[in-house]
Amino acid sequence: MKIFIAKLPYQYQQADIIELFSPYGEVSSANVIMDRETGRSKCYAFVEMPNDEEAQNAITNLDEKQILDKTIAVSQAKEKTDRPAGGGGGGGGYNRDRNSGGGYNRDRNSGGGGGYGSGGGYNRDKSSGGGYNKDRGNGGGGSYRDRDSNKGNSDY
Repeated sequence: MKIFIAKLPYQYQQADIIELFSPYGEVSSANVIMDRETGRSKCYAFVEMPNDEEAQNAITNLDEKQILDKTIAVSQAKEKTDRPAGGGGGGGGYNRDRNSGGGYNRDRNSGGGGGYGSGGGYNRDKSSGGGYNKDRGNGGGGSYRDRDSNKGNSDY
């Protein structure tokens, strides 16, 4: 059974998690989730225990346990659901000079209207916009105006 542990102290590492769960049975794996940019713990982890009865006992006994003045939350991990491919984005926006709206979509699918400057969206290759798209595909509506060639243009 896969177990999810939340609200862990920052200093907790894989060995600490294994030590915490081992009294309840065999631990086949433990994985503390780390932030890619900072290398610091995100304060949650996953543990796998092959025996479901032992895993359930660990969940029951460790949920809401106080560890280094933090109360951890322990539960059975939910299966990862597939996200729909494409769509989304819109609203919010990536705007280097903090102008209005537009869709930055982290999945690299096209974002929605609004945009960089006053219309469209930010598109890395400086072509027609409608949402920031790292793959340089286009989004919907509007355009990106080049800073030098269109000085004074109201769209930039």
